[in-house]
Amino acid sequence: MFGWVESVRTRGWTDGARKFGWRRNAEVAERAQLLRRMIALIVHGLRTKSYEQFIVAFSNPGREPDALQRISRKASFQMRISATCWYDATVSYAREKSPSLRMVGGGDDAGILVTTGADDEAIMVGSDPADALTPGRDARLVVRALVRLPGCRARNPLEEPFGVLPDQPL
Repeated sequence: MFGWVESVRTRGWTDGARKFGWRRNAEVAERAQLLRRMIALIVHGLRTKSYEQFIVAFSNPGREPDALQRISRKASFQMRISATCWYDATVSYAREKSPSLRMVGGGDDAGILVTTGADDEAIMVGSDPADALTPGRDARLVVRALVRLPGCRARNPLEEPFGVLPDQPL
């Protein structure tokens, strides 16, 4: 009846953690922390750098903005967290507005949408309407972990992304 308990005892904690998915929660929490630090770095760049300086610092090599993007003062780049997880980021330096950041998750984090601006106090986390029907394997866990971090909020407080409430345990 309790064969799984004996399995955990005999094989050790790491095998039991892997069997029940506990290690994945820890990995997702670490990924959310890393993502939060990357967002903070990008927002700092939005606040302190001009559009041209930002392009030099953050563009992927060989993928600098083309002429149309430069006229509209936008830049796109990709942040690879692992082989199965990445974020496509778009930065906009609109002339009448403060600079803003929009990131869309891909792979394991598909369906996550992160938005913020240079003047915003909070990072808004939610589901991307285009990918809401097919979220990635870890999308729900990453959204939960991000919403719990300081400075991050769910995009719509009445309707949490992926049905996640901030006070639910991981």
